[in-house]
Amino acid sequence: MRRLHRLLPAIAVALALSTAIPGRVAAGGAAVRFPGRVSWVAAQTMVVATDDGVALTVDLTEVPQDEYQRLASGDRVLVTGVLGRNRILATTVRSLEP
Repeated sequence: MRRLHRLLPAIAVALALSTAIPGRVAAGGAAVRFPGRVSWVAAQTMVVATDDGVALTVDLTEVPQDEYQRLASGDRVLVTGVLGRNRILATTVRSLEP
């Protein structure tokens, strides 16, 4: 049971990365691009649930505010960024809502 608890974070990351489309390697990590649904947005942090149900923390500090200021819980988005430690460092967030 203890071993399973140690493996769960690694499994969650593997699932999250399996839905990401890797791009070129950028400073600090691999480039990623993935669709998901906004769980919540607060200040410069957003949590996005992937289609597989994995919740990813997205750092919005490098994203222009007009790209995410109108997003609401439940909105579909396409996040592009770089893998960081414990989060995605987003460079763009595009709404997939009509």
